[in-house]
Amino acid sequence: MADDLQGIKESDVRQLACRVKQGDSREAVNWNEIGDGAAHGCVTSPPYLNNFDYADATRLELYFWGDVTSWSQMCAEVRSDMLTATTQQSSVGAARDAKIFLQNYGTVGAQICELAESLKKERGNRARGKEYDRVLPDYFVAIARILENLATVLTSGAPAVLLVGDSAPYGVYVDTPGLIAKLATHRGFTLEKDVVLRQRGKRWVGNATRHDVELAERFVLLRRN
Repeated sequence: MADDLQGIKESDVRQLACRVKQGDSREAVNWNEIGDGAAHGCVTSPPYLNNFDYADATRLELYFWGDVTSWSQMCAEVRSDMLTATTQQSSVGAARDAKIFLQNYGTVGAQICELAESLKKERGNRARGKEYDRVLPDYFVAIARILENLATVLTSGAPAVLLVGDSAPYGVYVDTPGLIAKLATHRGFTLEKDVVLRQRGKRWVGNATRHDVELAERFVLLRRN
């Protein structure tokens, strides 16, 4: 990616300026240097809602570079600041606050809360059920806040492309791309395309305890109003 950008800089008379920004995309302060309406597009792939521990996925690199020296340090300094996408990050308080926040999103907010209740019932039917019901509202609130910040920096008519998959924890289908698109309409976006790119979840077909819901990875194109 760095080589590609350097090549553009050398050949384009407009002299493309590039910089890397490290920060929490949920916080508006981390978008300030872009400027309101200054961005002409966005390409991103949000964390998938499939209980994948994105912090643990970077453990080898974190240990190698000496950024962390223990599991507890990784949890405290890396995982704790990440968008909630796993049960290891969930909490009763965060889920409660998220449900209150989702009341600002009308029917889609109610739909997310209903899905959380369905997941809570499924958890109760298992001896050691996972707290997917706590992850769900907190995840979508984080996405909503990011969309609000994104809408601020995008110019009118700018595209926002998302690559994201749906999920079905305990067999409860969660249309993650569709719900994100609905949240986006509350933040100044219009859904232009929602295209299935590939089927996913086939690697677990031999697991007798896994659900049989068809899942996919999708390309979602939003347009700033």
